[in-house]
Amino acid sequence: MAQQPVILISSFYVMIVLMLSLQVYLGLRTVLLGIVLPEEAVQDPAVRAIRRNYAMLTSGFAAIVGAGACFLWLRHLPAWGLLIWTAAIMLSIIGSGFAMWISRMSAMRLKAARGWEIARQSKRAASLMAGRRHRPVLSPWWYSVNAAVMALCIFFAAMKWDTIPQVLILGNFIFNKSVWIVFVLNMVQALNITVFLCYNRLISRARTSLDPEDREGSLQKQLAHKRIHSILAWAASLLMIVFVGVAQAIGLYGWKGNLLFFSGMSLLAVLFVALIGVMLYLRIKGIDQLRDIPSMEERHWKWLGSIYVNPEDPALLVPNIHSFGWTVNMANPRSKIIVAATAAIPVIECILILPVIHK
Repeated sequence: MAQQPVILISSFYVMIVLMLSLQVYLGLRTVLLGIVLPEEAVQDPAVRAIRRNYAMLTSGFAAIVGAGACFLWLRHLPAWGLLIWTAAIMLSIIGSGFAMWISRMSAMRLKAARGWEIARQSKRAASLMAGRRHRPVLSPWWYSVNAAVMALCIFFAAMKWDTIPQVLILGNFIFNKSVWIVFVLNMVQALNITVFLCYNRLISRARTSLDPEDREGSLQKQLAHKRIHSILAWAASLLMIVFVGVAQAIGLYGWKGNLLFFSGMSLLAVLFVALIGVMLYLRIKGIDQLRDIPSMEERHWKWLGSIYVNPEDPALLVPNIHSFGWTVNMANPRSKIIVAATAAIPVIECILILPVIHK
C-alpha cells in the first residue's frame, strides 16, 4: 500500500493536535481556560504550570491515539483508513476536553486558594460607525479570484470532454465518466466560496468594542484584528480551491498522481505556517489582548468555558476569550442558524462525494 495517503492524513492530524494543544496559550493572557484572572497572576508559576500540563496531557494522549491509528491503518485495516483517522481526531478532541476539564478545575482551585478577585467592569464603549467609515474586511469582490479559478476548472473540463477517458482513476478509486463525476469537485469549490464569503460577512458584523481610555487606538486594533482574519480566510479559500482543482485535473486529464500528494502537503504546510504567523502577529502587536467587556464574565461561559450564552448581550459574535477568533452567542436566536449551517457543511460534502466513491 502507498504510504503517501498515510503521510498526508497523519500530517493533517498533527496539525489539529498542535492547535488543540496550543489553544491554552491563545487569547487573553488573563483568562485561563475560561477562568478570569487578575493581571498579576499571569506570570504566576502555578498558572504557567496549569497551561503546560494541559498542553502535555492533550499532546500525549493524541500521540498515543495517533500511533494506534497508524498501526491499524498500515497493518490491518487499510480500507478503513478514513474512518480510522476520523475516529482518531474525535478521540483527540475528547481527550483535549478531558484535559481541559482537569486543568480548569485546577485553575478554579488556584483562584479560590489565592483569593483572587476580579472587579466587574461596567464602563465600555462601542463603535457604531466603524463599518461605515472604515473597511474592516476584504470586499466580496476579492472572491471573484476564487470564482475565476473555479470557472477555469469548469471551462477546461467542458472543453476537454471528448478527450476525458471513459474510465477515470484517482488513487484507489475507479469511476465511469459522467457529468456528475466530472463536475462534482466544482460543486465542492462553489460550496467553499459560499462558506468563506459568509464567514467574511460575519467578521464584518462582529461587535467593535472599544477601550474607553483609548478609543482610537483600540478601534484601529479591532479593525486590524478583523482585517487579518479576513485576509487569512480569503487566502485559505483560494488555496483549497486550487487544491480541489488539482485533484480534478489528476482524475480527468491523467496528471501525475504524486502531484495530489505534494499539493496536499503544500496546502497543509502553508495553512499551518499562515495560521501560526497570524497568531504571532496578533500576539506581538497586542491585538489578541483586546477586551470585550460584555463577554468577560465567567458566568456567561458554559461547557468548560467554551460556549458563550448571554441573553442580555445583543451581539451575535464575540471574541473567544481563550482561543482564536470569535464565537457565537448561543443566546442569540440567529446563532442556531450559524451552528446548524456549520454542521451541515461536512454533511453536504459527504452527500456530494459519497455517491461518487461508491460507484
